[in-house]
Amino acid sequence: MAIAICPVVSSQPTALASELNQEVYGYSLNGWPIHNPADDVSTVEKCDISGISSSCEMRIWDVNIVLSDLVRQMHYRVKDIRSGEISGWKDVTEAAIQTPYSNLSSGTALQIRPSMPLDSCFAYEIQILEEVLKDYEGVVSWGGVMDKKDESLFYINTSPNEPLFIKVAEKVRV
Repeated sequence: MAIAICPVVSSQPTALASELNQEVYGYSLNGWPIHNPADDVSTVEKCDISGISSSCEMRIWDVNIVLSDLVRQMHYRVKDIRSGEISGWKDVTEAAIQTPYSNLSSGTALQIRPSMPLDSCFAYEIQILEEVLKDYEGVVSWGGVMDKKDESLFYINTSPNEPLFIKVAEKVRV
């Protein structure tokens, strides 16, 4: 029996994201443009996460607002996060392009303790994590429930103009 820890807005990527992702690989699976932080026009930057001494490369503006808040919540409610335990943007790879890992290349995902062994979360940590994810109304998904489980992966699972994403970002911002 599968347990959905974080309900997704859609079980499938949007038609546009899926089409563009498959045809030109210019978009991550969630429909956001893939970026190279070295580009002058990139919207992916190294972002400090206020409240804890950590930072990672992620998309600025609303994605930064939501993912930084998630990291703070994980730090304070689940387990302390130390400097160097968060990994953000990664260059896109052919193996990752049709998976949620492609979201790392658009700056809309991050990994908390990416080197931790599989199934290293305690039951009480997962229970708190479930509560934290509910605050994001399905906009943030956890890799711990993917077919190929990755408990370190957290990602925005909506396209940029999804009204629910905008609503959640506004709620977190306040």
